[in-house]
Amino acid sequence: MEKKTLGQRLFINRDFGLLFWGRLVSQVGDGIHYLALTWLVLDLTGSGTALGTMLFASSIPMVLLAPFSGVLADIWDRKTIVVSMDIARGIIILALGFIHKSGHLSMPILYGATVLSSLCGVLFGPAISAAIPGLVKKEELVKANSLNSLSRAATQIIGPVAGAFILGFAGYYGAFLINGTAFLLSALSEIFIRFPKMVREESQVRAVSPGKQFFRSFKEGFIYIWQNVGLRTLIFFAVALNFLSAPLFNVVFPYFGKEILLLEAQQYGTLQAMLPVGFLIGTGLIGFMTKRYRKESLLSYGIMLQGAIAVLLGGLALPSVYGNMALTSIFLSLSAGMLVIGVLNIFINVPFQVTLQETVPDGYRGRVFGLIDSMVQMLVPISMALSGVLLDRFSPASFFVTAGAFTVCIAVAMALSRSIKLLYSGEEVPSSEALLDL
Repeated sequence: MEKKTLGQRLFINRDFGLLFWGRLVSQVGDGIHYLALTWLVLDLTGSGTALGTMLFASSIPMVLLAPFSGVLADIWDRKTIVVSMDIARGIIILALGFIHKSGHLSMPILYGATVLSSLCGVLFGPAISAAIPGLVKKEELVKANSLNSLSRAATQIIGPVAGAFILGFAGYYGAFLINGTAFLLSALSEIFIRFPKMVREESQVRAVSPGKQFFRSFKEGFIYIWQNVGLRTLIFFAVALNFLSAPLFNVVFPYFGKEILLLEAQQYGTLQAMLPVGFLIGTGLIGFMTKRYRKESLLSYGIMLQGAIAVLLGGLALPSVYGNMALTSIFLSLSAGMLVIGVLNIFINVPFQVTLQETVPDGYRGRVFGLIDSMVQMLVPISMALSGVLLDRFSPASFFVTAGAFTVCIAVAMALSRSIKLLYSGEEVPSSEALLDL
């Protein structure tokens, strides 16, 4: 048996290792940038509405353009997309730094730069997700996706801490400079990755105009998902789950912590950090869990437990409960809940990513990932806006209990779904021949 080097044991192979380190650097820069952007908007406007509008603007490209970005990931060279998008983001953020230093930075410029940077991320995501299965062997996909989760979790902890430190010593200009440089360094590492040659379906190589090819490819990707009943069912459930969970942890939880428990910023930041710490723990356990339990069981039971934890958090949010508890006990209970939710999140998402990468043909992979990203996120802006209005009328406890109860019900339905079981077993894969007759 061939002896592996330390680098291969840690990062699978040279190409995936370059991708891992490139993304790690850019994600740390992203964490720094997010903190700097948040504080800068508040400095310029002093308005929470302005900050919310900024975050809403950054979500528009994901909701509207993700399906089409997946098509491009199957038509264009994926290496070109990955490298060029990181270069573009680096240039955009460096430009923000120089404009700020010159004293001409305004909210319209920030909005424009945020939308453009988000657009680059939308193009980057499906291309990199579709390329990963070609960089590693099939039996290495769990480890590859675990390493990606590890990178994301580590940077969610490191990024804000580093951002606070940099803002204190180098200001906004220094934060933008470091983040822009991080993206350029990421692009530099990606240049040396040997991306596999794409395997295209027959319909993709026929001599047609670029416009017809684009819309034909988009249609084929949508039909691929629609003909796969398991995938279609899973997306339906994922849309419902995201509708419930996104406002719960982005609107209700912060409101409960700041306005009701009166937590300090550092205390709330520590609570938030428990989620990525859970990601790290889950990443360390996922290899063992996928060998011991079926992937569809990890999906349904993981979601069920997350719903149960949300219900318990709702009980903790009752005035009769938190009013009779010491703040330390409340803080530790909330921290434990967020930690476990983070661990379960890895148990749910990594096997799902692996299943898609194993079953979706290379020529469709970009479109499928792009469409799934868009569909799953399409109702999130509505749920976020709606929860803000309802939070003025109903207590946080009612939000936690209701969302948690519905989440448990959805998890039970997923556990009973035969089509999802077939999807995870790899038995339900639509034939390419059916698509060629379009």
